[in-house]
Amino acid sequence: MIMRSTARTGPGERSTRLERRTARLLTWIVLVGAVAWGLLATAYGIVTVVGQLLRDRFTVELLAQTPLPDAASAGSARLTSGTFDSAEVTIAGLSALPRFLLTLQGSTALATTLLISATVGYFCLSVLRRRPFTKPVFQLVAVVGYALIIGTVLGQGFGGLGGMIAAGELNRDPADGFWPMATLVDLGPAATGLVLLVAAAAIHLGQRLQDDTDGLV
Repeated sequence: MIMRSTARTGPGERSTRLERRTARLLTWIVLVGAVAWGLLATAYGIVTVVGQLLRDRFTVELLAQTPLPDAASAGSARLTSGTFDSAEVTIAGLSALPRFLLTLQGSTALATTLLISATVGYFCLSVLRRRPFTKPVFQLVAVVGYALIIGTVLGQGFGGLGGMIAAGELNRDPADGFWPMATLVDLGPAATGLVLLVAAAAIHLGQRLQDDTDGLV
């Protein structure tokens, strides 16, 4: 007589398999989204930068302190106060220096987008291969963190200086005109870069722990 033993899958094991399949599906979705976002953002950035140079039309956000027009309060409600603090304008006929600076700003944003997309895509591939804490991932995340910090300083510095020069060229009197000779710097991307550097340190620690565990097995 031949005895056959059948192993039954318990609820806990089925739940674990379902969680793994769901995690892999979500990882694939993030991977495809990161690649698609990187390609679309890269194509849009190249078209925008090249188009501005070829058409001599540069879109710039300038500071503008001016009151609202009467048409802003033409309904039943009444505005008691209000001003514009910025305006997005398209400028033609700029000199070479602001055009160069604004092009550098766009190029910096394009390079940062490529790095972020590549990092997310590479990390998703590492997760799918069940090796999420490999050394190249740590290096890529660290590079992106530094790129965001440096890119914020350089990119917004180039853009801010280019915008100030553009404002001066729009004004009849550069010192006293409609457009203020000032700029606004957003430090949000730099803060994101600091968070990524912390994440890179955590990934590096995880990689060391994984190597120690592999050596014990």
